[in-house]
Amino acid sequence: MKLRWSPTSPFVRKVVVLMKEKGIEDLIQKEKSNPLSREDRAATPSPLGKIPCLVTDDGEPIFDSPVIVEYLDTECDGPQMIPPTGPERWRVLRRQATADGMIDSMVTCFVESLKKPERQSAGIVAHNKGIVMNGIAAFEQEADDFADRVDAGTIAAAVALSFADQTFPDDNWRADNPRIAAWFETFDQRPSMKETVLIDARQFK
Repeated sequence: MKLRWSPTSPFVRKVVVLMKEKGIEDLIQKEKSNPLSREDRAATPSPLGKIPCLVTDDGEPIFDSPVIVEYLDTECDGPQMIPPTGPERWRVLRRQATADGMIDSMVTCFVESLKKPERQSAGIVAHNKGIVMNGIAAFEQEADDFADRVDAGTIAAAVALSFADQTFPDDNWRADNPRIAAWFETFDQRPSMKETVLIDARQFK
C-alpha cells in the first residue's frame, strides 16, 4: 500500500498516528506530497486532489482520512481502533467527526492567513475559531471517558488539540478545559505523537 503523505497535514497525521498505534507503518509506503503545490494536487489519485490518499495493493484509491482509518482498521492486523458495533462505535466515530470538524475550521483559518492582510476576514477567522473552541469544550465534557483509550476518536482528538496549539498559539484553551488538557498532555507523550509533529505548510518543500 502507498499513502500520499505530508508532514504538514493534521488529517495525514491522524492516519499515521493510527498506523503507528496498530503497528502497521512498515506495511505502507509513504509518497511525499505538498498540498500547496498545484502539481502535487493533480498527481494525487483522489479526484479531489486532497491528502491523505491511500492506494491499496490492488491500485484502488481510498480517501479521505475517516475512510482510510476504517479501511486500515478493518483490513490490517493490530489493536482495534473502531468498535464494530454498538454504542461505543458511534461514540468513537462521533469524537473523530468532532475533531475532523475542528481541523477543517483550523485549515480555513490557515488558508485565510495566506491572503494579503487587507484581504483577510476577521469574521471568518472568528467564526471558525469559535467552532474549534466549541469542539474542545465538548471534549472537556467527555474527558473522564477518554482515560487510557487509544482509538480512532482519541487519536483524532489529540491531533486536533495539537493543531489548535499550532493554529492559535496565543490562546490558552487549557484554562477553561483543564480535564481534557490533562488528558492531552499525557497522550501527547506517546511515541506515535512525538514522532509525527507537524511542520508549518509554508516551510514545506
